[in-house]
Amino acid sequence: MNAIKYSYMDHWFMHSPQGLTKPGVRREFVEYYIRQISALSFKGLDIFFFDIQKYARMFGSFRNFVKFLQDNGLEKVVGFFASAYADAKSTNAFLPESHDNIYRQFEQYCAGTEDTGVENIILMPAPTYYQCEPMTDEKIRILADLWNRVGEMTLNKFGIKITCHHEFWCGLRDEDAILKFYEWTDPRYVFFFLDTAQHVIAGVDPIKLYMKLHDRTAGFHLKDTHSIAGPEDYRTPPDAELMVEDVPRWFYEIGTPEGLCDFPRLYQCIKEYGYKGWISIEHDKAEIGGGNFSESTANAMWYITNVLSKIYK
Repeated sequence: MNAIKYSYMDHWFMHSPQGLTKPGVRREFVEYYIRQISALSFKGLDIFFFDIQKYARMFGSFRNFVKFLQDNGLEKVVGFFASAYADAKSTNAFLPESHDNIYRQFEQYCAGTEDTGVENIILMPAPTYYQCEPMTDEKIRILADLWNRVGEMTLNKFGIKITCHHEFWCGLRDEDAILKFYEWTDPRYVFFFLDTAQHVIAGVDPIKLYMKLHDRTAGFHLKDTHSIAGPEDYRTPPDAELMVEDVPRWFYEIGTPEGLCDFPRLYQCIKEYGYKGWISIEHDKAEIGGGNFSESTANAMWYITNVLSKIYK
């Protein structure tokens, strides 16, 4: 049996009579989309927290949605993405008096998955950098305290791990801040989720970071980039992935000739440390410049089958 199973992180856009759209607007579009990723041998799906109730309404319950995935060749929803915020006082991650509200938010997210085997919350653990700076040790400790508490609840009550994913434009973006965060969080309740492109864009070597945090690693987003952020790019509000003017597209599928991520080297490390579990394929914004998600996803799976799986599978 293979050590690795592959999940698809849902950023899919598709063409429709109304133009470019997300599949979640119509059930028939969801069926078309899921059958495409199933045909490419994906076995899991990663979604966003706001999709939990959307799919529950569309299919009658979240459990029915998971049954639909299983009927079409997938095993389950592996994880869902969520984020820390600082723009509303009631859910400001830097205000300890708001932590009860955030705790309840995540409790509701997990309850909505209805005991269907979700494994991870893929969490951006700090708000956007422009909302955080200066990022001090005191702020990192406040975040660590928050996610220790939330992570204990999600794991013990629901069996779902808090796994932290560090965007190049979030408050915990450079290696020094990231390592402090993991030093001050409880390894029983807070895990690391490595996103290859996000770290490269931030000027952090994802492979060296994985080597330092391999025992905390609970998942991966594999995607590539052709650009490293300029000195002020990560401060661009409200979302540097969309608003930096001189980089129209940050992310590409794995295996592009211009890519800056060394995936064969990463897989050698994954093999060396004996990682077993899910790896997610991601290439958000594939539609920029006339690309499409069907082609990008097929190319990514080709690269896995013909290059990476020959190193470790």
